[in-house]
Amino acid sequence: MPVYSESDLVAALNNGQFMRIYKPSQTTEGAATFHSMWKVAGWPIAGASPPAFSAGSGYVPTAATAGAVPYTNPASPSLAYLAGVIGLKSSVVGSVEIYDRLWACSGFNTTTLTAQAVTTPGALPSGRDPNSGADVEPWVEIYTAPGATGATWTLTGVDAAGNTGRTWTYTHPANAETVGQMAPFVPGTASTPGIRQVTSLTCSVSSGTAGDVGVTLLRRLSSVGLGLANVGVTLDAFGTGLQRIFDDSCLSIMVLCSATTSGNIQGGLLIGKQ
Repeated sequence: MPVYSESDLVAALNNGQFMRIYKPSQTTEGAATFHSMWKVAGWPIAGASPPAFSAGSGYVPTAATAGAVPYTNPASPSLAYLAGVIGLKSSVVGSVEIYDRLWACSGFNTTTLTAQAVTTPGALPSGRDPNSGADVEPWVEIYTAPGATGATWTLTGVDAAGNTGRTWTYTHPANAETVGQMAPFVPGTASTPGIRQVTSLTCSVSSGTAGDVGVTLLRRLSSVGLGLANVGVTLDAFGTGLQRIFDDSCLSIMVLCSATTSGNIQGGLLIGKQ
């Protein structure tokens, strides 16, 4: 049931799940870059690279997918919410981004200059896309570092209004990204915010060395600023925005870095149910 009152919120907190987070420090690209914790050991356990863009299936991870925060869906008619962040801290200043990993693929070759079309891309997962893609963001995720020749990577897909052939771009710099790095695609001809489907990726120039890069579609739930090293941050339900966690959501984290290491990240998430 929705949270309408203070008593509803108290009930949601009392019925909630506390999910611990621990991820050891990773080598990152540096300040002002994002780094994925998806394949990092710790808790949640390390995930695997998603299926290649040519696989034709398996692009939608869930709470049961290795790498996700393994929470349990509430029994109907109860609903789940991000009700708190408890003592989240890092040994390096930065921020932790909490998101639902809606759709992901890998395997794009950064030396191929023709469009690499996704086989049977499918749709965003039913029930986890309340705004028809309007708040869904496309990100590049690096699984094997490409070469260091600068290029533009153009993502083609369907925007949140259902317009086909829309584009988003990422400027690959003249230095190789770090494995695990993530970066947002910038809307190009997309007439509305958000994305519903990925259809292809095209590289303007060969990176020189073939990388394995992927596309991840995500819906951000909260951003937790860690302004002091080794000092825990706690947010109540209002601080998190009491974001709805839809059934089977693949809860994941990435880090906005301030250095070439992510720092040891630990703390917990409170998922309320009411």
